[in-house]
Amino acid sequence: MKPRFFICLLLSGGLILPSSGSSTAYAGPQDKPREQQLEKAMLQQLYPVIRSALQDIYKETYPAFGCERILAINERTTMKEDNQQVSPVDAVHGASYFEITVGLCKGSGEKIELRFKNDTPTAQYYLDLFYVR
Repeated sequence: MKPRFFICLLLSGGLILPSSGSSTAYAGPQDKPREQQLEKAMLQQLYPVIRSALQDIYKETYPAFGCERILAINERTTMKEDNQQVSPVDAVHGASYFEITVGLCKGSGEKIELRFKNDTPTAQYYLDLFYVR
């Protein structure tokens, strides 16, 4: 009787362990790390301004590009000196704005860096400067 009980215990334990292991796979993190997902989301939000910037630079209606990556994100604060006193100025009351540098590749092998800022009253990003290498 005891060997039969022991075998039943082993079999039931064997059925429980794999099912608990497989359920943790569904509850685990996504396939991509969080940073890659955030970068992809930011690039998706910047897509219209990236495309517009490339249209202006290359005078192409449909600019082709690839290997886009965010190279840098810098937080800045707008300030203005007034009578030896520093006071914040901006439509968002001296809050922060961001400079985002995006790296791209063109089909011709050129590498492009675009720097965008959002220090406007609407906080919309615009092309500040670019480098073609």
